[in-house]
Amino acid sequence: MKIDFVIPRYGSRGGAENALGTTASKLAETLGWDITVHATCASSSLTWSNTEEPGISHVGKLAIRKYLVDSGRSPAWSELNEKVKQSPSSIDAATQDSFFHHQGPVSAALRDGVANSEADLIIFGPYLFWSTIAVLPMVAQRSVVVPAAHDEPFLRLSRVREMLSSSLGLIYGCTAERKLLESIHPIAHLPQTVLGWGIDVKQGDSLEARTESGLDPSRPYIICIGRIEHAKGTVSLAQFWKHYCTQTRTNYQLLLLGENNAKIPSDNDICVVENANDHTKWGLLRGADLLINPSAMESFSLVIFEAWAANKPVLVNKHCGATNGHIMDSSGGLTYGNYLEFESALSRLLDDSDLRSTLGRAGKAFGSSRYNWGSITNRLESFINRILVQKRPS
Repeated sequence: MKIDFVIPRYGSRGGAENALGTTASKLAETLGWDITVHATCASSSLTWSNTEEPGISHVGKLAIRKYLVDSGRSPAWSELNEKVKQSPSSIDAATQDSFFHHQGPVSAALRDGVANSEADLIIFGPYLFWSTIAVLPMVAQRSVVVPAAHDEPFLRLSRVREMLSSSLGLIYGCTAERKLLESIHPIAHLPQTVLGWGIDVKQGDSLEARTESGLDPSRPYIICIGRIEHAKGTVSLAQFWKHYCTQTRTNYQLLLLGENNAKIPSDNDICVVENANDHTKWGLLRGADLLINPSAMESFSLVIFEAWAANKPVLVNKHCGATNGHIMDSSGGLTYGNYLEFESALSRLLDDSDLRSTLGRAGKAFGSSRYNWGSITNRLESFINRILVQKRPS
């Protein structure tokens, strides 16, 4: 069995790309299939500049083919982005093609490499990038899509509908994502599975990580992990936190761990840490009293499951279908939709260590039972076999 994965970048950056790359590796290790990941040489989704060498490498039994980017995110993209966001249903096909081209990452070498692949099945994701939108139609008769979608204007583009509809099937992270896609596009008839994504728990000492990161050792802290930017809700979280500190005079600090695109400065209330390795991240997560994910635009949210693996409760934005669904299914945390709800939920958590422990244990039990790697690879193997059986001529 030969299965290919096509993603815009390979490595630890990017939630969906990271999840797909790790899943490909687990599939190769567990089933012994011939698995190849096709990706560009880029690491930044803001520029898609080439930062790595092209060619073939291996991680265990997984083969990784990287291709040079011909063009990344261009200056023309910003205007097109605003135009698409304002009225996605009225954008003509040519403008949509231009939007995806200028967003990038465009790679003729990747396109040709995928088109010439002899894979039995080719899994593309996420939906939003040129490497999926432009390349999948060339091999639609062998393709499956991992949309990794949240509710945003781009999801309503006709090119997205065409791409999804032309595939053999769809792989979702959670039920909320499936319901969202099926409410927008006529794709419910396609074969689909709610797969979910797994995590690998890493080592990491909380005291060492705290010292390395410059956190005040005398103060407890809560943590938010991920890109620090408006789109991820981090700027709103920082504003909420500042107001919370003024209202409650809490001794807690907020630790923001991730790429600081919003340029939020560290101060007495907020500590910003960038470029942390996995050991430092896990050490900081273990040392925190809880994790907050303020994003309303998640298709799954691996970081919630990382927090639960560390026995930490989570506080999430109730306007995100995926993370709100996880809380409802697991009883592993609380939700908020505005500042008053944020203050109330956060105070409940910070004031009650027994509640934090109870929620953290519930989340860990949910994650380990539903999204362990054994269950995930079994579901994916079953789905792939079902697709290939349906694909064979009778």
